Amino acid sequence: MQYSFPYPARVQSSVPTLHGLRHEPFVNIDGESFAKPAMNGFWRIEMRIIARDMQAQMALSAFLTAMSGAAECVVPICVQWRPNDGSARPIPRPLVRGGVAPDYLFDHTGFANDPFDGFTLAAPASHRDSYINVSKPVLSQLWPGHFITLGDRLHQVVDVSAIDEREDRIRVSVMPSIRGGYPAGEIVIVDQLRLRCRMESGDQIGFGLERMKGSEITFIESF
Repeated sequence: MQYSFPYPARVQSSVPTLHGLRHEPFVNIDGESFAKPAMNGFWRIEMRIIARDMQAQMALSAFLTAMSGAAECVVPICVQWRPNDGSARPIPRPLVRGGVAPDYLFDHTGFANDPFDGFTLAAPASHRDSYINVSKPVLSQLWPGHFITLGDRLHQVVDVSAIDEREDRIRVSVMPSIRGGYPAGEIVIVDQLRLRCRMESGDQIGFGLERMKGSEITFIESF
């Protein structure tokens, strides 16, 4: 079962952390301990959601109840920094209406606007690839620390290098490795980041005299 992120509740903070890249330490016959790497990791998202009015509080409460079962949700990922667009200006937030945090969703169906399409795959990306070749605007750039989305999967940029000294094509190392396969020309989403998740834990809201209610929710990447 899949549910939509609660509108018009707002994301106040969001911290994605990559887990599962190491197994238990391996001990050899000499008693020496070594890290045992894993091929794939998974994201854990620590998120605080706030609800101001009646509609937001009811939507958030229903969402927490629905996600208590074996349900999935494509969660919007909020980040501090975005790349520049083709005119060297920072890519704007999908929707900005002031307040503590931006509204990332228009309604229960998803993002209101189309994602920025300036970044695309210059070559097909295969399952478990550790890097992707990306075509980009000349005046824009991806930097280590930026986040990207391919499909509903989140990746963080850890290294960037030019391809053949071209200004419009780069090789981007990402973690975790690519999940699934994507053809050349696929949009590399840099502004409307998202991740398919299940809820690990969440604080249900109820009656209270406070005007604004909030919930601390932990999401785990869903496969």
